[in-house]
Amino acid sequence: MICKIGGGGGKVGEIIDLIIKNARVIGGDDLVDIAIKGDKIAVVDKKVSAASKKEIDAKGRFVSPGFVDAHTHLDNAFVGGDEKWFCRTLREALNVIEKYGSSHDINARAKRAVEMALWRGTTSLRTHISVSQPGDLSKLRAILELKNELSDLMDIQVVSFITKADFTTSGAGESLIRQAMRIGADVVGGAPDRDPDPEKYFDIIFKVADEFNAPIDLHVDETNDPKILTLETLAEKVVEYGYEGKVAASHCCSLSALEEGRARAVIKKVAKARMSVIANPLTNLYLWGENGRPEGVTRVKELLEEGVNVAYGTDNTQDAFNPLGNADMLLAALLLAYQKKLDGEGSLVKILEMGTINAAKTTGVTPNYGIREGGRADIVIFDAFSPREAIIRQARRLYVVKRGRVFSVG
Repeated sequence: MICKIGGGGGKVGEIIDLIIKNARVIGGDDLVDIAIKGDKIAVVDKKVSAASKKEIDAKGRFVSPGFVDAHTHLDNAFVGGDEKWFCRTLREALNVIEKYGSSHDINARAKRAVEMALWRGTTSLRTHISVSQPGDLSKLRAILELKNELSDLMDIQVVSFITKADFTTSGAGESLIRQAMRIGADVVGGAPDRDPDPEKYFDIIFKVADEFNAPIDLHVDETNDPKILTLETLAEKVVEYGYEGKVAASHCCSLSALEEGRARAVIKKVAKARMSVIANPLTNLYLWGENGRPEGVTRVKELLEEGVNVAYGTDNTQDAFNPLGNADMLLAALLLAYQKKLDGEGSLVKILEMGTINAAKTTGVTPNYGIREGGRADIVIFDAFSPREAIIRQARRLYVVKRGRVFSVG
């Protein structure tokens, strides 16, 4: 996803829209110039000789592909965050969202969250949109309209997050997924561990996903109770249905509470299924970590060691699940480093990649992702000279480039 640097003297025969000069990128020791034409990267080389309409001199600063926020909830943004100031449980947060109703003013709230994310360097995101009542797909329709409206600012991928309580005890749940996919949802989602029959839940999910040739992203084991573990069953179902490489498991909190040997055995199954795992360090830190339990963020180190593709997201933006959420992937990176004791240059580079390259692989939301010839011109210029410095200092984002359009931030 990161460029291979040429030998220098890259020439472009036409006028370039933008050249970012003297950029420091992951995977290269030398500074490079990045030439952009339209919404694509035309050339990446040590020196690019071309006339350009605009030029930005990065002066050796760190330049990255835009963040890909792999897990958000735009429909809940700014709902119920001020209800009561205490560390809520998941159940309490759900009650607050239900009380206020997240359909109200959804377009304005979601747009505000998207703009907040863009200014912090996120150029693509995956959002889970709650779908619970047959015939009522108003929230999903609203976000699908917003997806088109904001396509120049953000690539948005929509997950039909099925939250119907009687999912496996009635035929309505399966029908609801089909309705959501027919009107334009990109990904099949849900929360199997909240259902009395998770295995039947998985069978329905895989059946419908296969019909629509859609990827799957499920909220999995969003609890710090080690007795609740549907991740293992999910990994087995992925192999059973031949869905390797098309399934993401978000949260996977209870994995952190498992005994070490048992956790390693489950992780091996996840790796065999070629699943992605999406951590959510901000919201899981806020919701869990009480009563002496582990903090609830999944076993990132162990998953990476086993070769699992691990990404992360910001999850919630000033709503009942995380009143402090600010859509900042760089803050999520720092908190993840704290929680999992990941330090040193190599580890912090890996965390930066989890929020960019790994997340792009997880979601597939942005075609031709990465700083390379032909790549989408989604780029962040940090006021820092390395990923380590950017994360530790929470560096300003000086410029965000989306589809070749420059937003001056810092």
